[in-house]
Amino acid sequence: MKKLLIQTAAITAACTMLTSCFDELKQVISGEETPTEQPKPAEPPAPVIPEQPTNEEISRLLVEQLSGCDVATAGTLTCSAPEKNPDASVNMSATLKMVVKEDLYTKEVAPAAFNKEREAVNEAANAAMKPESVYLFQVGATTDLITEEDRKAKPLPENLQAALNELKELADAPVFRKVVNSGDEVETSASFTATYVDGAWQFSNIVVNNAALLALNDHSAQSALAQDAPILTPEFEEARKNLIREKVAAFNQQADSYIKSREETARATLTEHQARAEEDARRITEQAAAEEAARQQRINALVEALGNDNLFAGEWTRDKQFGEISLHIEEAKTFDSSIQFVGTLYDTKLPEASLDIAGRCELTQSEDGSNQVDITIYDGQYDPDQPTAEVFDAKDGMLSLKLSAEGKLTGTMSCTSWANNPEKAFHISLAPKGLKKDQPKSRRR
Repeated sequence: MKKLLIQTAAITAACTMLTSCFDELKQVISGEETPTEQPKPAEPPAPVIPEQPTNEEISRLLVEQLSGCDVATAGTLTCSAPEKNPDASVNMSATLKMVVKEDLYTKEVAPAAFNKEREAVNEAANAAMKPESVYLFQVGATTDLITEEDRKAKPLPENLQAALNELKELADAPVFRKVVNSGDEVETSASFTATYVDGAWQFSNIVVNNAALLALNDHSAQSALAQDAPILTPEFEEARKNLIREKVAAFNQQADSYIKSREETARATLTEHQARAEEDARRITEQAAAEEAARQQRINALVEALGNDNLFAGEWTRDKQFGEISLHIEEAKTFDSSIQFVGTLYDTKLPEASLDIAGRCELTQSEDGSNQVDITIYDGQYDPDQPTAEVFDAKDGMLSLKLSAEGKLTGTMSCTSWANNPEKAFHISLAPKGLKKDQPKSRRR
């Protein structure tokens, strides 16, 4: 077919040439000039439609779709053969390998080996924080010396706590491990439809798979790390272990000094406890002796105040009535908790008329410093014209008195049956008058 086209073209060209020669010859014979025909402008060639986009165009398309990725640059592009569609568009797929620009690191917890090294401080730290009671027992304290405060764990001093915190930070601080090397390739892919319009390819139905590239964003580029960032390498790991060991040794040395000081403090505390205990025991002994001496002195004073032949004289009053009265102790006897006595009670102006009495004085002092004296009145002689005869006539007469530190007796004279009529009682006030020489004889004798 191509040959036929070529031959036809040749014949046509020959005919054209012959016609041209014939026209020139005719022009020469006639002597006339034949006007020259203007050539027709050539028609533009039909545009050539490429079969598919170029690799540069496809690469540019993928890079635009992957905008925002700063850790990698475009590398090798691989494209599939185009599949033509009825509308002259083509379907294609392409794979673009992205080249990582620099090493990438991931942040993770410190290796367990660091904490294993740090555990070497536990024994010393625990010993330093033990309650005071532990050290007191070590130096020989007994349980009676231990207080609730001694049983509480003791916080570490500031220097040891700071050293312990530093060790914890060294052992637990996160590290960076290299997970992607510079120059590593990450594959991305895309499928799309390309349509050639007005001399340029237009792309549609673009589906990009860039998951592997996006995963790189979870890591840190080396340039983004601090200059002293802890990058996990065998050299770094060994250096960090050595640093932890050094600080553990320093901590244990400080803790040892502190523990020894706590033992010495406990020994001093025990010595002080023992000294205070001895002092308290001596104080208690001295106080008991002083109290016994004071008690004996009070008893002696009571024995002297209520001794044989002691006489008390004073007055009685009731409402506006009053009179004189005397109390004579004939014989007294001292017991463990009291002094008991017998004697007489009589009108001071009529000593020959008296009543027999029996009394008891408590050796224990009341809060006001006085001693209780209770007296029972028995039979005897008395002036019937005196108001006191009301008590003396009854069979249940009594006196309830208090013996003051000055030796005075004050209180009431009443009857047991007058408990509901306290207004009938006589108020008694007696003062010591020394020994009585001429006393009336009691019928008890």
